[in-house]
Amino acid sequence: MRFMFMISLVCLAFGSVASNTPQSVVNSLFQAMSHEPQKKPDIDILKQLFHPEAKVFGVHLKKGMPSLMSLSGQEFIKLLDKASEKGFYECEIVRKVQTYDRFSHVYSVAESRFNKGQKHPDFTGVNSIQLYKADQKWQIMSLYYQVENPDKAIELEGGKSGVCLN
Repeated sequence: MRFMFMISLVCLAFGSVASNTPQSVVNSLFQAMSHEPQKKPDIDILKQLFHPEAKVFGVHLKKGMPSLMSLSGQEFIKLLDKASEKGFYECEIVRKVQTYDRFSHVYSVAESRFNKGQKHPDFTGVNSIQLYKADQKWQIMSLYYQVENPDKAIELEGGKSGVCLN
């Protein structure tokens, strides 16, 4: 009986990663990206969250000019598949979700910290995450993120720095 209970718990835990809602995918994304120093993101979960045809776009400022990075989801995951000296902690503080049938769009503002306990984020960014529902499972089709431009503050729309949604 106890063994069956443990199997059920494992199945339930795996099911939550299996992404029954766009919100659960985004929750799992930020949790999987976060990691302790000398560790790496949860690559197995990231592989489940991203559709095989997924694309990732990112904008960073280099010498004050925007620089666009474009990768497949698989290339993005491969880039993350290494331990880092620093920790990395994502804290989502704003989320807006729009869904129609098998399409969903999530607008998200997230703060990133290299030290879990620090008060102020190392950087803040916006995310546009498009999801597709295939076989009763939501997966990320595209992720576009932009790190905050110091000349243009991100509107927190009721969110509060350091107060994570999950």
